Amino acid sequence: MIEKDMKLLPYGISGEEYVAFELSNSYLPLIILHDLRLEDEGLSAQKDCLIIMPKLCLNVYCKNLYGNITINQKGDFIRELNYNARGYKEGIYSQITQNTRYLVMVKRIGSESKKNGLFRASFEKYFDDNYKSVIVLANPKTIINAKYAPKVIKDQIIRSIS
Repeated sequence: MIEKDMKLLPYGISGEEYVAFELSNSYLPLIILHDLRLEDEGLSAQKDCLIIMPKLCLNVYCKNLYGNITINQKGDFIRELNYNARGYKEGIYSQITQNTRYLVMVKRIGSESKKNGLFRASFEKYFDDNYKSVIVLANPKTIINAKYAPKVIKDQIIRSIS
């Protein structure tokens, strides 16, 4: 399976590049930051893209997933694929979890940086309104079955169409 992952790595990178290209050419008033890495107290989190708009920061995780993806009622991501004429099913790490971890770090670092108690309280109170997460699935061939996925997960997934 390592051989398969190494073979498919360039497809993941091309998916991120495709999404970055589309955002850069959207003619919207936004700032796009790519390949961010946060570190705090021994923890780290990587982010593909942070989009800064006048009233919102959008935390974007790009995935060029291969195979078909089912998201079950518990929010688990299950990939189904064929490789060397065999069918496989495997659980994959939830991109929702990864995005959530990143936003927790942003909130903690942002809160700690506010020296004024009023600014800190305001930042914490409105954080969830000002920072949102989305997962952009960049592979147009992947079929997503989120019929039984919780609404909170469905609302965070965007399928890119090329």
